Amino acid sequence: MKKNKTKEGEIFLQLLKNRGLSFTRQRKIIFEHIIKNHDHFEVKHIIEALQKRKLRVSRATVYRTLAHLEDCRLIRKMDLGHGHSHFEHILGYKHHEHLCCEKCGKIVEFGDSILEKRIKKILELNLFNKTNHNVRILGICKNCQK
Repeated sequence: MKKNKTKEGEIFLQLLKNRGLSFTRQRKIIFEHIIKNHDHFEVKHIIEALQKRKLRVSRATVYRTLAHLEDCRLIRKMDLGHGHSHFEHILGYKHHEHLCCEKCGKIVEFGDSILEKRIKKILELNLFNKTNHNVRILGICKNCQK
């Protein structure tokens, strides 16, 4: 399978190699679809998009590939309060948090330096070494409040 020359591609290829796995056609299709987009997505979105393009990839392969991409920190898995997991492409994007509308599912990304400093202070006070964090605030967006 032709190698992917992007930074993301090199990271993913190295993880697969370290695990004794190949960069199969199916993994390449899933990888390229995810890396091209920065939208929040669900597994069903990937499967539907690939089916529309007449590309055959099993649901199990999608789940396994997402797990590999998450392990090498190219994507982040999140619970945004909709009863299922969402994912987003994160490499090369600034860290952010999420506001999630409980009625329409709208997701708003935000960053806040004061919040980040407060999280750092909480970690220090508790002698805690952070590996990652994700703040999710559930509520009702302006449009749904009408």
